Amino acid sequence: MKKKIYILPFVVFIILVISACVDRHKSEQLLDAAELLMESRPDSAFTMLSSVCASPDSLPKALRMRLELLKAKAQNKMFVPFTTDSTMAAVAEWYDRHGNRSQRMTAHYLLGCVYRDLNDAPMALDQYHEAVSLADTTAGDCDWHTLCRIHGQMGTLFNKMGSPEYELEEWENTYATAMKAKDTIMAFNAYALKAYAYFNMYKMDSVISITDNVVRMYEGLGRKDFAAGHLPAVIDVYLHRKKYDKAKTRMDYYERYSGFFDTDGNIEAGKESYYGTKARYYNAVGQADSAYMYLKKLIKFKDNIQCAEVAYRELMAYYENQLRADSVVKYARLFCRMNDSSAIVRSAEAINKAKALYNYNKAQQTAKDKAAEADNYRFLIICVICFAVIAIVVPYRMYNARMRRQRMAYTEMNRKYNGIWADCDKAASDLQMMESDFEKYKAVKENEIKELKKSISAYHDCCIDNDVTENERTLRNSEVAVKLHLLAAKGDAATEQELSAVIALTKNILPDFYNIITLPKYKLKEREIKVCAMIRLNFIPSEIAVLLNISLQRITNIRSCINMKLFKKSGTKELDSRLKMLK
Repeated sequence: MKKKIYILPFVVFIILVISACVDRHKSEQLLDAAELLMESRPDSAFTMLSSVCASPDSLPKALRMRLELLKAKAQNKMFVPFTTDSTMAAVAEWYDRHGNRSQRMTAHYLLGCVYRDLNDAPMALDQYHEAVSLADTTAGDCDWHTLCRIHGQMGTLFNKMGSPEYELEEWENTYATAMKAKDTIMAFNAYALKAYAYFNMYKMDSVISITDNVVRMYEGLGRKDFAAGHLPAVIDVYLHRKKYDKAKTRMDYYERYSGFFDTDGNIEAGKESYYGTKARYYNAVGQADSAYMYLKKLIKFKDNIQCAEVAYRELMAYYENQLRADSVVKYARLFCRMNDSSAIVRSAEAINKAKALYNYNKAQQTAKDKAAEADNYRFLIICVICFAVIAIVVPYRMYNARMRRQRMAYTEMNRKYNGIWADCDKAASDLQMMESDFEKYKAVKENEIKELKKSISAYHDCCIDNDVTENERTLRNSEVAVKLHLLAAKGDAATEQELSAVIALTKNILPDFYNIITLPKYKLKEREIKVCAMIRLNFIPSEIAVLLNISLQRITNIRSCINMKLFKKSGTKELDSRLKMLK
């Protein structure tokens, strides 16, 4: 019974873990399905996302953040305004720490959309800029669709802020990125919106040129409705320039293909000011009845300041053409009154635009200041790195210079040593040649040889025997030994083949010596055997150091090890003499 009581909590824990895993897997499947529906059916995707979990807080944080990101994406696509930035700010912060570049770009784009709906243009633009900076345009999987939407949102914000230069730049960016995304409609629409930026910059020739191009582009796709939707600006330009035939052609196209008019010729809500454009055209071409008919339509919407202002202005022009001074005065007063009201509204809008643009420019300046501060930090880091490099390189170069000086000293020592040996060999040869005839000369030479051998002995820890054996002379004058002495004198290292030749020479000339130093009981390493052979051939430590390309201290350590292994003696004292005693 007790065992069952102990096991029960463990079983419950296992069941809860399995249940959580199942719920998580189900939630991930729903999120994947919603993401697939996002572009075509954002409303259905949002419904699916809302049903993912009754309590989102119970989900793992990564899954919860993805859920909130997709819900915000669906909400934005459904044109449902955001009312708070708390959720998306947390999502963006989380993805900054845990997401890839594409996820971070999407999170900051949606956070920018939140600030857009909260009418905080500077913060929205700041987030859009952050999102753009995260796009990896060199990657094959770059999210061009999201990137072109970001630039489009920025263009719209600059339009509202009354900054056509910035707006124009963003429409160009939108066009370029939409073409990368193969979203032709988005690209053409961005190109068409450049006309409105040029209109606000009073560059009317550009308005005409772009609009004509837009019509051709959309007609090429068979979408005259989209082409017609971008004609109002160019119609206004032609009316202003009194090119009424061209204005009429564009107006007919607009009314026929835009889809904004019903069968009775009434335009859809929100676009009623177009009746004033029609009245303006008919008034200009002398069709007063038609002008008055459209003005009667327009005056019905006088509660709208824009419609009322246009209506009173065109009625004033209409009655001026009719030579009815009293009506001109009446509508002139109404127009002035409405113009004052409109001016107040425009002034407030201008103040808001100026404030938004000021805040944006201030934010831009703050960003520049931060960038300058970052540059200063980078400069400081570069200075520290340079100092560290100098601190490493200078001692290293000093060490190399010291080693070069030391090697030169070894080389000079080796040169002198070999010179002495050469003198010794020459003297011995002279002695051999003259011993039969020149007893006195012989004595002189013997004394000279003795002195030279004393000089040679100064490089060793033993005396050089007066009676040099034939084997010793063979070893000393062998081709291998002579070549290695010359290499040491020049400061050049020996090759592995040359060192092997030394071992072979020792083995052939001094087989007993070679057999002793290679006995397994002494456990001499290959390099130690080479050093023994070179000592036996009368190479001094500085020569061996150069030939083996190692330091003199290392040679001293090797000699000490040899002395201990062969003779059980510490240090290097008398090693040379002990080795020469080996038979």
